[in-house]
Amino acid sequence: MKPINRDYEPLNEYTTPLPGQPDYVNAGIIKAVGRYGEKYCVGQIEYQHFFNEEYQYIITPYWDVIDGLDTSVFQGIPGISMELRLEKYYRVNMQPVFITERSPSKNREDLWELMESVGLDYYDRFEWLIRTSLVCGNDNLIVERCREKSVELSYESAKDCVEQLQRGDQVMIDSQSSISRNPAVYTEKLLRLLGTGAVVSFEKEGLRIDGENRDSVMMVLRQQYYAAKLLERQHRQTGIEKAKRQGAYRGRKKISVDAGRLHRVAELFHAKKISEKQAMERLGIASRSTFYRRMKEASGKDS
Repeated sequence: MKPINRDYEPLNEYTTPLPGQPDYVNAGIIKAVGRYGEKYCVGQIEYQHFFNEEYQYIITPYWDVIDGLDTSVFQGIPGISMELRLEKYYRVNMQPVFITERSPSKNREDLWELMESVGLDYYDRFEWLIRTSLVCGNDNLIVERCREKSVELSYESAKDCVEQLQRGDQVMIDSQSSISRNPAVYTEKLLRLLGTGAVVSFEKEGLRIDGENRDSVMMVLRQQYYAAKLLERQHRQTGIEKAKRQGAYRGRKKISVDAGRLHRVAELFHAKKISEKQAMERLGIASRSTFYRRMKEASGKDS
């Protein structure tokens, strides 16, 4: 892994860490969503509030995960200079760009509707962000709540809750074949495990994947995973073309959605009164691509 800059001198009061212990702390994991829905934990963002009403945000990039990705998946965390490769970035007594561009300001007319939509009866844009599943239009990053304590799990316990794993967790696996004997399935499952930032150990092989070698392993796995997905798509398209020539292809059956409900949900979604997840649940749609096609239909655009 490339060196991390731990000796950076702050340039001003807005990047100089506050002394003392905070009286309140809240933290979230920043995740990059890949093209096939896989999630990569690329950093942590923490809010600290102090008794004297001062506060600071601390953004901690997970460089060992980031270095295993390319720009098709991760283009950086908005508002911080990734080229500096700092261990931590501070924003003191100011809202970082990462927060302001993806959460409602106090001047929003529908502010309290947005707060109440996630169960908040007070204004807290960071907590609101953690409770939503919204993706900013400028990138593919989301924020999910960070656990306070790390856990140690067997693969049997971890395999059904991979997305809940986070940095510092330990996953113990009997052998590589315990994940899968199918190379494509093995690649995808191990990639998703490593993308969480958890340390993965294979007992039989004596193999440990952690911050020292995660980036290089992830690069290889991701290339294999995307290549397999591309080949799968090509095979599917070949099958479709063959079925069309034989007159046997009818396409996917369109999911039936009540027109009135579609327009009501579309209005709420475009007004940012409900999240993407909430809108999809109300319409009974599981596919994001289908959901956005329906949003275009509701707005009168061609699908």
